[in-house]
Amino acid sequence: MKHFSESEQCQLDLSFVRRQGQTLLDRRIFTYPYVLMRTFREPAANVQVGSEKASRLTAMVQNSSGPIHDRDHLRVNLALDAATNVHLTYQGATAVLRARSGNTSRERLSISLGEGAHLSYLPEARIYFPDARHQQITDIALSTGSTLLFVDSFTAPDPENQARPLAELDNTLTIRRDGETALLDRQHLETPSFSQRFRAFASLLLIGHPQPQLPEIPHLYAAVSALPSNLGWGIRLAAPDLRPIRAAVEQVASRW
Repeated sequence: MKHFSESEQCQLDLSFVRRQGQTLLDRRIFTYPYVLMRTFREPAANVQVGSEKASRLTAMVQNSSGPIHDRDHLRVNLALDAATNVHLTYQGATAVLRARSGNTSRERLSISLGEGAHLSYLPEARIYFPDARHQQITDIALSTGSTLLFVDSFTAPDPENQARPLAELDNTLTIRRDGETALLDRQHLETPSFSQRFRAFASLLLIGHPQPQLPEIPHLYAAVSALPSNLGWGIRLAAPDLRPIRAAVEQVASRW
């Protein structure tokens, strides 16, 4: 599978700073297909004055094209300055469509967290349709005291019930701390076969958080493990569809 060129255009570039005890959006650059819909804060009645939630800024992103097409090459950059607190989410699930001969869709996500910054990155799932071919690269740079809740989920439906799987999924996640690689996670699937019992999956990373409790949700398989380099904890989820996955992510995210 062909890899990204470092010179490829960034379609979404956001940076956040902290001023007067509040996290603010400092840079907002976006182009098709991304639209930054809005930013907002927790209602004052729901948070204690001076708490971390009181300073948190939520940003919602939309992919205005709807699905990802087989020649889309998408890049996103998120930069959080020291002591910022950001919750970033997307409007809805993203479909990744069938790839024509030799074509591949690609996404590259770069995240940098300043000292003491916190990011909750909670996009909706990707939906890989039959014959989709997709490459996903995520690079995360941590600083002293930075924390992260990161979610990556997907499902691979077979809407016509013809046992046609996605063609290929190449997913690489790298976390660096002080310039050194602390975690490298790779998933490479070629024409995978999924049973009806497990067609939806998620990986959650909790960097700098205490050990999480596994959610108890019907039809959900969940496992937790310690991440290398004392980074924190990882959770793997599997379910027959996205409903148990979404419920589990909401449970985990609600604690932070």
